[in-house]
Amino acid sequence: MGLFADTARLLERLPMDAPALLVDETRARANIAAMCAKVEASHTSLRPHFKTHQNVGVGRWFREAGVRKATVSSYDMAVQFADDGWNDLTIAVLVDPGDLTRLAALGRRLAERNGRLGLLVDTPEAARAVDTAVAWPNAIYMKIDTGYGRSGIFWEDVPRIRETAAAGDFTGLLTHAGHSYRTPRDELKALHGTTAARLTAVAVATGQDLLLSVGDTPTCATVDLLVGVDEVRPGNFVFFDVMQLVAGICGPQHLALAAACPVLAVDEARGRLVLRGGAVHLGKDPALVAGQPVYGCLGTMTEDGFDQVLPEVAVTQLTQEHAVVDVPRERWGDLAAGLQPGDRALVFPSHACLACHQHGHLLTTDGTCLPREANGSPGS
Repeated sequence: MGLFADTARLLERLPMDAPALLVDETRARANIAAMCAKVEASHTSLRPHFKTHQNVGVGRWFREAGVRKATVSSYDMAVQFADDGWNDLTIAVLVDPGDLTRLAALGRRLAERNGRLGLLVDTPEAARAVDTAVAWPNAIYMKIDTGYGRSGIFWEDVPRIRETAAAGDFTGLLTHAGHSYRTPRDELKALHGTTAARLTAVAVATGQDLLLSVGDTPTCATVDLLVGVDEVRPGNFVFFDVMQLVAGICGPQHLALAAACPVLAVDEARGRLVLRGGAVHLGKDPALVAGQPVYGCLGTMTEDGFDQVLPEVAVTQLTQEHAVVDVPRERWGDLAAGLQPGDRALVFPSHACLACHQHGHLLTTDGTCLPREANGSPGS
């Protein structure tokens, strides 16, 4: 029997429908503990982004580690975690004016629990609208573009920065250095320093004492001390993924999320497997492995949890329901021998955040269901 057949026997023991997402709890908790320790050593604050896992069970692991505030990416996600007792939440997407009525209600709800709701704006008009609709002690952040180029006021646009700052009662400045995901590892320390310096320059331009908030996993995971900012908002680090692995941001021992996908076809002659594990199960953001786009990599597990991650055994084709996996012919015997249709294969996704978004709940490698919603319904 090959390693994939051995893994399939272990997966048979888990109470799951498939495809299903599995979490190695030991690895995930270790990732959380490492980030908490780094933030403490940096004398800054951690507001992790929960859009990666979108799961109240995983959120409770953060709370057990001492984390008391979080970042989310939508009103619905804010409600999801507010229902589970999270009182200090920042929605790290620019405010949709059509959402102000329900955002105001959520802000009042959190304020009644001595918490607050943080909202993002990048125009004077939005600042005035939020300042009017969502009263203190909730927080307004000015979204700043420090180089990513997606949204926010460009950090050198001083007239617009000052005009926006004058239009509302601001708590802080917030940026996402998303260009870190395409920055070589040895340049990430410099990128963090540049991001902090640009936010500081914006704060000086406003003439106000503002909190500085940054967020991305590559810099937060690799920079030794996260100095020059008041809070960091990484998310992906709780699980990491193949993108982070091939970029050198993490090691294989840090990958804590994988999909158990049914094997549909075993084709030794062509050196490939076909799995039920398509874009609707894994997402469709590719990682580059040896210059080629891949959508996940196969791995193995033991009785204790996840084991090897095999970048050379990659999902090279992905459609809505199907994944095609290329298995090196010289390794077919030790990897794929004995694997049969109906078995499960373990796939580490290229992008953990998108994979989590596709699933209603998570399952730990020891069979514990981690519900998405506070009511505990595993399918919610």
